[in-house]
Amino acid sequence: MSKQLDIDTSVCLHQQDLPLDLQTVWPGTRLPARLLRSTADGRCRSAIVSSEAGSGFSTETLDRPAIQIFVLEGALTIDGHEILANGFAVLGVSSSVLATQDSSFILIVCGPDAEPPAENTAFCIRDCNEIEPFVPVIDGKELTGFERRVLWLDKANGADTRLLKIPGGFSGVGPNWHPVNEEIFCIAGDIQPDDTRPMGPGSYLFNPANSIHGFNERTDGGCVLLEWHDGTWELITAPGAKQPV
Repeated sequence: MSKQLDIDTSVCLHQQDLPLDLQTVWPGTRLPARLLRSTADGRCRSAIVSSEAGSGFSTETLDRPAIQIFVLEGALTIDGHEILANGFAVLGVSSSVLATQDSSFILIVCGPDAEPPAENTAFCIRDCNEIEPFVPVIDGKELTGFERRVLWLDKANGADTRLLKIPGGFSGVGPNWHPVNEEIFCIAGDIQPDDTRPMGPGSYLFNPANSIHGFNERTDGGCVLLEWHDGTWELITAPGAKQPV
């Protein structure tokens, strides 16, 4: 991957500002959704899907690798397993999804180099808060007060999806960049990557690969973030980078 760096090409969106339209999340399947990100060839990468109670879909027409779901509100039954708010699933080869309540969820379409589903049915986590968290370590420093829960790790390309809890009063140590695309959805609390992009529940941030960002990252009251990447994530500090004017 090219190491040519860009300065602050991040995109910040807010759920209330996004139109709810029928989106082709993959060929043959259209769902009422707020599109978060499309890939360069126009395919859906991530979206906030809204499902009325009794509606559903299946992966029978899916000709691509794994689909991930993180439930924001309501309840879904996936291959006979009920998952509630804060539940997560990676759909199988022939999975069926049914909304048993009016629901909304993050849908993530993995890339063509992702590991394909190994099973016909889905891998489900009823409540991600039941996963034992660990304290992340960055540049040899333990981030006291942080909690990271890994929901999914792609053995084929190193991509992952995680929940991250950040304590109140945290302030970033300066601009940084990643060698892969990073997407972040705020579940709860407040955070800002810089002074121009305040984020709260329902806010979404896309940090493209090799983009220097995080010029004044901080949270006052703490937050919970859903993060997902399309390759092996690494945080690389960018000392001396100047904030664009």
